[in-house]
Amino acid sequence: MADSTNLLLHIPAIAHAAGLPMPTREEWENINRETPRLVNVLPAGKYSTAHVYAAGGVPEVMMHLRKLGLLKEDCLTVTGKTLGENLNIWEQGGKTFVWEAENKRNRRQQVRFNLQTFNPDAHPDNVILSPKDAKKADMKSTLTFPYGNLAPEGAVNQKRCNRSRND
Repeated sequence: MADSTNLLLHIPAIAHAAGLPMPTREEWENINRETPRLVNVLPAGKYSTAHVYAAGGVPEVMMHLRKLGLLKEDCLTVTGKTLGENLNIWEQGGKTFVWEAENKRNRRQQVRFNLQTFNPDAHPDNVILSPKDAKKADMKSTLTFPYGNLAPEGAVNQKRCNRSRND
C-alpha cells in the first residue's frame, strides 16, 4: 500500500519461508504496472496512514482490488474463512470473529464515519479512491525498477513528491 518499499522486502522473505522462488524484477514491474495506486497517502499523497485506517484500511482497498479481479478470493485466512468471505462480511458491515458483539453497529459504516470525526476535511472516498477516481486524479505508482550497467540485476527506486505539504 502506498508504494511501500517495505513490501519489496517482506514478499521475498515470505516466499523464501514458503519455499517459493523470489519474484523477479520483471514480475515486480508487471505487478506495479497492473495494480493501481488507490491510496492518497503521504509522501506522494495528501493524507496520513491514520487517515487510511480510518477510511477503512486494507479491507477497503482490497474491495477495490477485488472488483478489478486482482485478488485470489478462495485463499484461506486466519479467520478460518476465505478472503472472499471476509470481504463480503466487511462490505456488509458484519462481524468477522465469533467473539465480536452481536449488537455491534455496521462496522464498515462506523469506521468510515469515524474518519469524519478524526478529520472533518477528509472524506473516506478521497483517502482510498476507486480505480476510476484514482485514474481521474492521475495517481500513479511512485516505484520504479531501473536496471542497466549500474544495476545489472535491477534495483528499486521510490520517487518522492517535491511539492510542499501546504499545497
